[in-house]
Amino acid sequence: MNISLATGIAMLFLKWGAFLLTGSSAIFSDASETVVHIFAVAFAAYSLRIAYRPPDEDHHFGHDKISYLSAGFEGGLIVIAAIVIVYTAVDKLIGGIELERIGLGSILVGVAGAINGLLGWYLMRVGRKTSSVILLANGKHILTDAWTSIGAIIGLGVVMLTNITFFDPLVAIFFALNIVYEGVKLMRNAVRGLMDKTNPELEEKARYTLDIFCKKYGITFHRLRLRESSTCVYVDFHLQFPDETTIQHAHDIATEAEVAVGKAIGKTVDVLSHLESFSSEGIMPMLGDKRTL
Repeated sequence: MNISLATGIAMLFLKWGAFLLTGSSAIFSDASETVVHIFAVAFAAYSLRIAYRPPDEDHHFGHDKISYLSAGFEGGLIVIAAIVIVYTAVDKLIGGIELERIGLGSILVGVAGAINGLLGWYLMRVGRKTSSVILLANGKHILTDAWTSIGAIIGLGVVMLTNITFFDPLVAIFFALNIVYEGVKLMRNAVRGLMDKTNPELEEKARYTLDIFCKKYGITFHRLRLRESSTCVYVDFHLQFPDETTIQHAHDIATEAEVAVGKAIGKTVDVLSHLESFSSEGIMPMLGDKRTL
């Protein structure tokens, strides 16, 4: 994140310099995205430090939920930037377009786009490896920024070949709409995380593992629940044993089941099981029952 912040500041000077040289709407859209990027990265860097704080008396499950807040904040800033880009491009179409030093401006934007492309790839790679929502969101944002740079170069290239200047703001509008799509997607994923939307793929892995495990020991399970919280997956389920099973034996089997589910998930997990006898079936409230036990 520190690398991302430093790179963003460098890109800010590079792209705004290109815009001042050319007056291009497409380059303006790219430069505006970089301003948003710096604010987003600053908040993301702060959020990343909070997310990895250990649990405390006020936050028993840790602090990594802030990752979704950071991703949503970044998505919102992206959408705001896109609105500014569209407004500026339309104003150019109505008021007239004057472009200068297109070649030099294209070179500067091309350099910035290449650097952002490499940085975005690196952040996505590290984000997937660490399951970091913050790094993944920032990586997607930077890759979007890189595509905007490519769009600006294409728009200026068409202008240079055809001398038809209105292609420049049209390209800006097109890539602004793409930025909106990416921003809305980030906000939607953030809401899903904050609302504890389950991951069907991980849930299926846990269910399949428990099916095989329970058949092996002649027991059953129910009330399987799973939620993700950025860097950790929380799983809990109920295991039902024959009435004559001792507490120690049931506990040993349950511990083995927790380990098996954790391995199947393949991420940092917190697995919790609840022990029941077959005769206790029906005593526990069903999933969704809000009654207090």
